[in-house]
Amino acid sequence: MENCIFCNYITPDQIIHETQSFKVVFDINPIQTGHLLIISKEHYESITELPKTSLHELIELQVQMIAKLEKHLPIAGVTSASNDKELMEEGTHFHLHLIPRKKNDGFWDNLESNPEDWDLANFLKTL
Repeated sequence: MENCIFCNYITPDQIIHETQSFKVVFDINPIQTGHLLIISKEHYESITELPKTSLHELIELQVQMIAKLEKHLPIAGVTSASNDKELMEEGTHFHLHLIPRKKNDGFWDNLESNPEDWDLANFLKTL
């Protein structure tokens, strides 16, 4: 996409690791030191659009990067999060956040949401 920062503006020196389908960079606005993004090289709006081979590659890369973060940083674990479609920032495409965490770091303390009272009956029928 023409305006996508992930497609057009990531420079080779920003890429810290890459595979056939993904590149790994440090988040430019990190929640925590070591906050990584795993970004698809192809422009996908959602994880549901990734080919199966890329999905497998993504999970393997996620595990590899988490293991490296846990081995080399003094952390308790990693939170993985991704947004898709209309929830992504404008000018981006599918990506996965890997956020290093410390126990009791307050990560969830300031999270605010307005939960909806959705009827989940139809969803449950599809499982």
